[in-house]
Amino acid sequence: MFLTINEHTLHVSVCGDPDAPALVLLHSLGTEAALWDAQTAALSARYRVIRPDFRGHGLSAESRAPLTCEALAKDVLAILDALDVDRFALAGCSLGGVVAQLVAAGAGARVQGLAIFDSYVKSLDPQMWRDRAATIRKDGLAFIAPGVLGLWMTGDEAETPEGKGLKRMLERVTDQGYAAACDALALADCTQEAARIDCKTIVAYGSEDKAAPRPAAEALARAIPGAELREIAGAAHLPLLHHAEVCTAILTDILPETPDGRA
Repeated sequence: MFLTINEHTLHVSVCGDPDAPALVLLHSLGTEAALWDAQTAALSARYRVIRPDFRGHGLSAESRAPLTCEALAKDVLAILDALDVDRFALAGCSLGGVVAQLVAAGAGARVQGLAIFDSYVKSLDPQMWRDRAATIRKDGLAFIAPGVLGLWMTGDEAETPEGKGLKRMLERVTDQGYAAACDALALADCTQEAARIDCKTIVAYGSEDKAAPRPAAEALARAIPGAELREIAGAAHLPLLHHAEVCTAILTDILPETPDGRA
């Protein structure tokens, strides 16, 4: 579906029974809602799965103003209000993990559980993000695409159907949409918000992730009270498709039980 949210037309994928417990899934920089296809297929029979495309990604409009992670979090909360969602579980990967921290802090007791994949509590290298945004505006996203894909997955994953799907997602992002999100990540610092998160939280990272490596995951887990740290063996920066069963199991561990007693 398409919704007008904060003066932007945003695409939101919604699957499952409207009366089922809600699960909100937030994608990474350079991808879209389809990043969570495997988890949606596994869980939408028992949960209402809500997957927005961030501004400038997928089928959503580019941001009209300079973009911040706070603006993306406000979009997510406004989407949930538009869909009459009160309580929900939440997960995010990379950029989506940063936004998820802001959403969780802002929504408080509405959040029933949180999973963050391959992310960080604050930008690891703000100047790198500013430089990347400048490069894209000058030379285009295609100029850096091979390096980005090399961080997303291991070499043997690139020619799989999932690897080709990730490449296609990156190709769909506009130059301005990607650059604006880089600007947002340069400013990212969720230290105060992470400390306010008060729900069961799992912080997961790929053992081969070079974009948000183990020390970043450890710092994030320390920043969120009571968070549990988990490693996804053999995974690079975006594990959701190539390590689908492990990632789905992590989500299951933060989900509320459904009426049949299953998470």
